Amino acid sequence: MHKLPTATLLLLTLALALPAAAQEIYRVVDENGNVTYTDQKPSDDAEPMKLPELNVLEGDLSESAENPLADTEARSMDFRIEQPADGAVFTPQGGNLEIAMGIAIEVPPTAQIVLVLDGTELAPVRSLDASIPAPEPGEHRLFARLETPSGRVLGTTDPVTFTTVAADGG
Repeated sequence: MHKLPTATLLLLTLALALPAAAQEIYRVVDENGNVTYTDQKPSDDAEPMKLPELNVLEGDLSESAENPLADTEARSMDFRIEQPADGAVFTPQGGNLEIAMGIAIEVPPTAQIVLVLDGTELAPVRSLDASIPAPEPGEHRLFARLETPSGRVLGTTDPVTFTTVAADGG
C-alpha cells in the first residue's frame, strides 16, 4: 500500500534527527518484504547504511533594516572577498598577500575555504582571513569556495581581479 513513502519518510526523519557523529543505521527487510530501519545491529554480518553527509548552515538572514541581503539575494550567504579589492593595484608587503573574506552566515566548524588563484587551487584554510605567498608582479584573478571536508561546494565568491607590482614600481 503506502509502505515505500512511509519507509522513505522514516529514513529521512532518522537522517535529519541524527547528529553528525551518530551511531550506525541498518536497513532490515523481513520475510514479507516490510522494510524497517534500526540502530540495533540485526545480525553479525549486517552492514550499516551509508547515509549522506549533513550540513547545517546557520545565520540570521531575516528581513530587516540591518540586513539588506534579505531583499536582494533571496537569503544568500553573501560569501565575498573583501581584500584584495576588485581592480586594486598594490605592492605585497613581506612577500605575502593578505586575503580577507566576509560571509553573512555562521561558517560551520568543519567547513573549509579553498582559494583559487589564477586557476590554481591553494591549500584549504579554515578562517576568513588568510595569508598566502604573493604572486609574481602582474594581473591576477582570485576567488574562493566554501566546502565541506568531502569537497561539496556550499558557496563561491565572485572573482576579484587585482594587480601586484614589484617594490621598485616595475
